[in-house]
Amino acid sequence: MFYIRLGFRNLVKYRRRSLLTLLTISMGLSSLLIAGGFINYSLWGLRESIINGGVGHFQVFKKGFTEKSDEDSWQYLMTDYKKLVREISVIPGIKLVAPRLSFGGLLSSGDRSTVVMGYGGSLEEEKSLTSFSSIEKGSFPRDDEPYGSLIGAGVADIGSLNAGDSATLSVALKDGAVNAIDLGVTGIIRSQLEDMEKVFMFIPLETAQKLMNVPSSIDSLVIQLVNTDEMERVQAQLRIICEKNGLEFRTWDEIVPYFNGAREFYTSAMNIALLVILAIVVFSIANTMLMAIFDRMREIGTIRSLGTTSSQIFKMMGAESVLLGVFGCIAGIAIALAVSFVINSTGGIPLPPPPGNSRSYRGMISINIHDVALYSSMIVLVSFLSSVYPAIKAVRMPIADTLRWI
Repeated sequence: MFYIRLGFRNLVKYRRRSLLTLLTISMGLSSLLIAGGFINYSLWGLRESIINGGVGHFQVFKKGFTEKSDEDSWQYLMTDYKKLVREISVIPGIKLVAPRLSFGGLLSSGDRSTVVMGYGGSLEEEKSLTSFSSIEKGSFPRDDEPYGSLIGAGVADIGSLNAGDSATLSVALKDGAVNAIDLGVTGIIRSQLEDMEKVFMFIPLETAQKLMNVPSSIDSLVIQLVNTDEMERVQAQLRIICEKNGLEFRTWDEIVPYFNGAREFYTSAMNIALLVILAIVVFSIANTMLMAIFDRMREIGTIRSLGTTSSQIFKMMGAESVLLGVFGCIAGIAIALAVSFVINSTGGIPLPPPPGNSRSYRGMISINIHDVALYSSMIVLVSFLSSVYPAIKAVRMPIADTLRWI
């Protein structure tokens, strides 16, 4: 405690130099926290837009479905899926289990046609699964609209379709024949991923089963959780059910690997920024401590001549540098919280659509306690280490030379 008090008094004594160093540390830490908070929000938004854009947290298939070819896809249909839905639904933390039947076909209207890759599903569950997508025109199909459909904005543009129009969907059946059905476009949806919009189509599950001539059959179950943080716990129980029933599952980031690339990019950028800021902090504190030694060389020589040991000099210098780091971190955290509050309260930063996405968004700052603890501890540690060289320089100089220092 004595060295902490002594270090604090020395910082106050040379307040101008100390304030300049504190400003460097606080601005560096606040920049890290704000940049990290922006990345946290961006990754959270990208993750949730994928999960709540129709992908869900998990998708369950018959074993071998993910490696299937188009020719043998029919043998991977599940007919007893209602029992599976009940069994999976009782796992704590699961919000819903949605059955789906995928199809690929040709959507035609007048003299225009476009390829679609869609699925049939239960209306209520699919509304929840697409909560992060927006209905641009029209509405989601209702229970009294068995031949209603929802199409992506890209499909609507290619096919010159609008809400309320009619179109014909043609698909190939198991025996090679072609079946077609007339559908009404009840709504046009805009999702986060541009490529998905160009082929997306949704119709009621019973209509899809009738169209493909596979009554009471599906090819996948989409699982949505109450909280994404529960994935690891739910995954362990889901694996047991899948192994028992000859099924397999994939997580949302395995289905959409785009997220992992974005996360790696942001992580690399943050690591580079962290190294640069830590280097600035090291040189700033080292410079402050060196200047303090030069200004107090005769003072250090005097206390050494009175019996102060080298270890005590190290403790004194270390206490000053640690206090600089601690006070700088406190100021940096306060600045970061104030800036993030202002940005978030004004609605965020307007940003253009990221590569591959179709919608612009407003960036917020989401600072988490993990980043605060990590960056602050690193800066305090670096602050302490940066005092080692100045302290060595102070104790290695002969006492007689320090007393003659001008």
